[in-house]
Amino acid sequence: MMSHCSEKKAKTMDKQESRKLPNLTQAELDGLAASLDIHYAVLDNLTGGQASYEASLTISNKGSTELRFANWSMFFSHIRMIEPGRLPCDEGIKLADGLHLMHINGCLFRLHPTPDFKPLGQGQALTIPFRGQYYSVARCDILPNWFLAAPDLEPRVIACTAGESLDFVAPFDTASKWKRFDYTLSSSKKKRFDFYDPFTPEVRFNRNAVEDQGTCGKRVIPTPVSLTVSENEQPVKFEGPMWTVVYDTSFKQEAQYLAERIGSSILSSGSSTTPSSHAILLTKGEAPVSINNKTVTSNESYHLSVDATQHRVQISASEGPGIFWGVQTLLSLVSDGTLQSLEVKDAPRYVYRGMHVDVSRNFHSKESVMRLLEVMAMYKLNKFHFHLTDDEGWRLEIPGLEELTEVGSRRCHTTSEENSLLPLLGSGPYTTSSGSGFLSVEEYREILRFATQRHIEVIPEIDMPGHCHAAVKAMQARCSKLKAAGDPRAAEQYLLSDLSASAAINSESQSVQMFSENSLNPGLPATYEFIRKVMKEIQKMHSDICPLRVFHFGGDEVPYEAWEDSPACQALIDTGEVKSFKDLMEYFVVKVAEIAAELGLEVGAWQDGIVYEFEEPFSRQKFLNKNVMVYAWKNRWETGMASDVYKLANSNYQVVLSPGTHLYFDHPQEPDPEERGLYWACRFTDTHKVFCFAPDNLFSNADVRLTGEAFSAEELKALDGAEESTPLEKPENIVGLQGQLWTELIRTKDQFDAMIYPRLLAMAERAWHKASWESRHRDDQQRKEECGRDWEEFAKALGRKELRRLDALGVQYYLPPPGARIKDDTFLEVNCQITGLPVQFSTDNGKRWTTYTQPAEIREASDLITLRTCSADDKRHSRVIKLSGPSRATATQADR
Repeated sequence: MMSHCSEKKAKTMDKQESRKLPNLTQAELDGLAASLDIHYAVLDNLTGGQASYEASLTISNKGSTELRFANWSMFFSHIRMIEPGRLPCDEGIKLADGLHLMHINGCLFRLHPTPDFKPLGQGQALTIPFRGQYYSVARCDILPNWFLAAPDLEPRVIACTAGESLDFVAPFDTASKWKRFDYTLSSSKKKRFDFYDPFTPEVRFNRNAVEDQGTCGKRVIPTPVSLTVSENEQPVKFEGPMWTVVYDTSFKQEAQYLAERIGSSILSSGSSTTPSSHAILLTKGEAPVSINNKTVTSNESYHLSVDATQHRVQISASEGPGIFWGVQTLLSLVSDGTLQSLEVKDAPRYVYRGMHVDVSRNFHSKESVMRLLEVMAMYKLNKFHFHLTDDEGWRLEIPGLEELTEVGSRRCHTTSEENSLLPLLGSGPYTTSSGSGFLSVEEYREILRFATQRHIEVIPEIDMPGHCHAAVKAMQARCSKLKAAGDPRAAEQYLLSDLSASAAINSESQSVQMFSENSLNPGLPATYEFIRKVMKEIQKMHSDICPLRVFHFGGDEVPYEAWEDSPACQALIDTGEVKSFKDLMEYFVVKVAEIAAELGLEVGAWQDGIVYEFEEPFSRQKFLNKNVMVYAWKNRWETGMASDVYKLANSNYQVVLSPGTHLYFDHPQEPDPEERGLYWACRFTDTHKVFCFAPDNLFSNADVRLTGEAFSAEELKALDGAEESTPLEKPENIVGLQGQLWTELIRTKDQFDAMIYPRLLAMAERAWHKASWESRHRDDQQRKEECGRDWEEFAKALGRKELRRLDALGVQYYLPPPGARIKDDTFLEVNCQITGLPVQFSTDNGKRWTTYTQPAEIREASDLITLRTCSADDKRHSRVIKLSGPSRATATQADR
């Protein structure tokens, strides 16, 4: 069973493939996949304003098998709509050179020959010019694993597109390729330009430059409220196996964790053999902390005292979380193998300190998730927002709804989606890629146990009513199976599609990600049966490990017009239960929250799940749940939606700050075409930018427009005016921060790590510790100076200690390329954003590398210098960058 739109497309393709076409053999298909050379080139982003960009696709035949008119099709993923205005359409469009293009669904496209196609023999090529929607300024925008398929043959990946190199994508080597804006505002006739260029080594050098205060960096990340060191006492050697962990009976779990980390033994506090030295005591007691002259006591506050000469450590807290965070501070302090006498009094800034990870767009394993949880624990993050479902995949086994993973967790070559989903996001024609995979009930419970031991709450998200393509197709498959088995009643119990004579959804409606048929129907009773079933099954998974507290239902990016053709939705309006189509979203959200409340659960939602653009939030009184958490992400400053944060808090929602401009870790770390990431919220977000985020002073973070253009004084005043028009009356309802990782472009474990770390550590710093500079005005020189000094201390701690701890866990964190300049036409000077990381240079194009220690004299004959940053353990390096030698002036932006 399929929607009207999908069914019509499938019939069109079946009709085309059933025509009397010449058939390829498997050997011919294999030969073509091995020898075709695909060359994708972005040509110009600027001529189409904001609407489209120019590109070309060149297909060259380097093999002996002729590419001829036959029953082959080329399938590929493309995150931008191709030929906007002409596609999507059920019949597709004819291109030049006898080729036909069709948009299947989501990001999947199909190219196949028409009778006008001229054979492409060995050494021949054809180039197809086309337009893509919006713009494309990064290599990773183009997705890998294009493949050839033909009826009754095994599909084959085109070899030159396979894997992660993306070598088939042409360089972004001119400004019109790496810039995306050059347009005139129709309202004011004002020109808007893209101010971003890839950083040259000299630009990077100037950005990295900070005044070295000669200090060693922060002792602990995140920064404790108070840390007092006994400077007169020298550190002593710390050898974990020589120590004994002595614990109050309330803290057995924390004692076991600490003992495992340092290789020591443990004793209950009731033992009569408590050692007089080399003892770490975990004791129960209130641990009040003074913050801004206010005494704070929470279950996460702790006191840590170290007497190094007596070889005695005591961690005191009222409850397990406080003890555990004290343990993490101790582990940080002894990570260099020494122990020094000191005292720490500490408590968190926010009760919610979270990280969100999407495993639905591309699946990431239980092991990757658990390693992330380990690092989160190291830096005192306590909430794991687990995005388990989306259009491209359902990743959690639900007993009784096996099709959700049998169909919804698999992506491979298909057009009907009866047994699997489409091969989206470059996952290719096979189920062995990151497009496929799911967590069994027991694997999910293993993650829960692992998180609970580290005092991390898991908040599962089942995204709805949008982003539900995988669920819709899975339940259609279930319906077909049960109808064939003669059980029509059971078949429709959880069916998420409208079976009325007219279309279930508006076939022309598409989501932001170009999906049709991706929304649950708020007018169908089966929708709520399905939601209740899923919610109850997840609650069962949590019950004996850590009772489920919050169910996150997503609520973002819903294509509301998809409901306009639904008889079930119209019936709701006809009965008066819903006033209009616009009110269907609020109706749905409240119904889902009611189900959660009946099960004793609180709910979470993304910002647009609770508030329409430029309107007031849904009435909080309609929600029966004790708490409703809203994750505020839509803060592109010029849109004005950042003020939703205050609207929501004032309406008694609990707000988790999740701003796209600062805490979306799927964005690039530099404005460079070679950097991985999406860039809808801002062109780049590096570790320094995350560190400098001031959550209590929200509008002070407004730095530049999406174009990179600085706001004028008048524009900044207008932004501040948004704060004045919506003053924050209930700051206590802003409960914390959360980093986000969406995985459309993240297919491997190493990519996963590089996008998260070390930005995660900077976010953890802001979530736990409020710096003195945060409260000052954005243009205050004292703020800039204090923030600069604070960042220097943080960066030194990263480079000299913290990244070594990540190395020990095998984390493949991002390595920022170095900055460099030639001084006085003679000396090479080098720096790095993360102080302490080794930087190497080469004057012979990488044949030999020298570790930089001081300004190096460069011979006049050396025309080109290459540089790279190395990991703390010296086992990896950043992408290599080039710097003109002294015989040629240092590269400028114009040279690029």
